[in-house]
Amino acid sequence: MKTTTKLLVLACALATTSASADDLHPAMQSKFQLAVGGFFSARDFRASAGGTAGDILVPDIDFETAVGLKDAPELLIAGFGWRFTEKWHVDLQYFSSSRGSRTILQDTVEWQGLTYDAGADISASSLFDITRLVFSRDFWENGPHSLRLAGGLHYLDIDLAVSGVATLDDQSREFRRSVASASLPIPNVGAWYRYSPSRRWLFAARMDWFSANLGDYSGLILNTAASAKFAFNDYFSVGLAYEYFKVDGELRASNWKGNLKSSFDGPILGITAHW
Repeated sequence: MKTTTKLLVLACALATTSASADDLHPAMQSKFQLAVGGFFSARDFRASAGGTAGDILVPDIDFETAVGLKDAPELLIAGFGWRFTEKWHVDLQYFSSSRGSRTILQDTVEWQGLTYDAGADISASSLFDITRLVFSRDFWENGPHSLRLAGGLHYLDIDLAVSGVATLDDQSREFRRSVASASLPIPNVGAWYRYSPSRRWLFAARMDWFSANLGDYSGLILNTAASAKFAFNDYFSVGLAYEYFKVDGELRASNWKGNLKSSFDGPILGITAHW
């Protein structure tokens, strides 16, 4: 029993002992970080725009599948981080998905109050840009462990377009181009946890969240990620992360009145410079 007690006391002492900078991944101590990578994402984009067709509510559609944008996008993702005081950080992250196609519709699609019939030859495009600006503070640090609480802004820029011969009011048919677009600044709060078991390795988990009625948007935004980084030296690391991003809400913008349900998820492979 005495031996067991001594081992428990020793384990507690080791757990609460602060690790030196030489024992931690360089990113735990760096002032600046610059990251770039590829986001190999599966994407689901369900939306409605235009609100109603006559007195009938237009249901959400899987927009990108319906108009022939079926391939999972490969996205370039970039980020910059700055520790501007001992405890405070600011991080900027950006990624963009832009695709276009020309296809023959397999099913009838209603979009922005227009009907594109099955068999129609259409062109379609989608643009989804996300910019994140987040301020965070280290609220707990214990050796290799670090916990930050954060608050910031997601800025979403969305543009969905279809062009081709469309039916208007169930009567006339003519070539039309219909676009639903919106630019949304959405605040969020979050928490980041990091663990560095050695100078080579850094593991992290992050969650950002917002759910409210604000301006042109009401609904949910959720962004989570888990990552691992391996340091080659004091200045460069290679990392693998898994990211999940979800938007689910209602838009009331001037060029989009309807619903938006979009999600990205997949691995990110990238390199980080820290100094």
